[in-house]
Amino acid sequence: MNSSRVFILASQPLFAQGVQSLISSRPGIQVVGVATAGPDAFSEVQAVAPDVVIVEAMGDQQGRLVAHVLESVPSAKVIGLSLEDNRIHIYYQQMKQGRRVEDLLDAIWGSSEWHGRSPDALRLFVLFQEHYGQRILENIRRFAPENWTVSVWRAPSALPLIVDDPLRFLPMYLPAADLVLSLGESPSVAQFLPSVVERTGAQAVIAPVDNAAWLPDGLVRQLRVELRELGVKAVFPKPFCSLAKQSYNVRQREVSFEDPWIGEFTRYFGRPVFRIECEDQRIVLAEVERDAPCGCARAVAAQLIGADVREAVDQAVASHHYYPCMATMGVDPDLGESLVQASGEFMRQAVDVEVAPRLSEAA
Repeated sequence: MNSSRVFILASQPLFAQGVQSLISSRPGIQVVGVATAGPDAFSEVQAVAPDVVIVEAMGDQQGRLVAHVLESVPSAKVIGLSLEDNRIHIYYQQMKQGRRVEDLLDAIWGSSEWHGRSPDALRLFVLFQEHYGQRILENIRRFAPENWTVSVWRAPSALPLIVDDPLRFLPMYLPAADLVLSLGESPSVAQFLPSVVERTGAQAVIAPVDNAAWLPDGLVRQLRVELRELGVKAVFPKPFCSLAKQSYNVRQREVSFEDPWIGEFTRYFGRPVFRIECEDQRIVLAEVERDAPCGCARAVAAQLIGADVREAVDQAVASHHYYPCMATMGVDPDLGESLVQASGEFMRQAVDVEVAPRLSEAA
């Protein structure tokens, strides 16, 4: 075990001594400094360049101290201890929470875990509720790369309309994650996202809108602000299969973004991409390079084998309809069309871009 160099910064000297006594005898922990919170303390922290800084303070003072520490030693993990609620807050761009001594020790020992992670070893946390999320989850688990880790929490079916205290419903422990995928079937589930991000340490969120009743525009705006304040990139693709590597949504409402974790997800799931080969005007190969999250592209590809290339687009649209698509059939007030229509258009475009050159050659 590599030794973690720890600095203790406290508003109460006696508390600092207690924490030092608690952790200094533990293997893999070296206390390199103790100071009382004040203007001169940050130069002391900067001078020893610790791996971990433990900050004891309450309320807004803790936030200010954490910000100063991160500014002084950007590479350090900061652990906030608060006597107000006996919680342990773990900051490094995002924030995790705990309450036990074991949580404090795990936070110190795990100080290097979050550095230098590669997106191709994605840790995906899926938050789902009912059949919609279950089907997408099953497709992701079946076709995700072997080096991904997929963790899951199923939210209760019955939830209050307004979730005032998400921690009442969330498990005490959530696994560490890079990316959170929210697949709830009520607005209540999406309200868990900030707390889920804090507990998992996730750096990005995908919250698709396949039904505006499950994730209304007002809630999307609220979550966008809350997650941005946590330093988390969040995308809200409407419909889910509009999500590409650097953009999502339909036509004039397309939104551009850039994020390595979401980009890794879209290597395999999102806006459909095919590779189609033909012989004598018949499709002999239809491979899925990027599947729709629900698995619809694979179902379409299977139906294209042997089809006349001139009928391929119509065949794809029909197969998409009968799969069936997971997006709602009701007219979305923002788009003026149903999300299932928008999803079908992405499928049509994906096949058309592959077969159009073959049709030109034949002509």
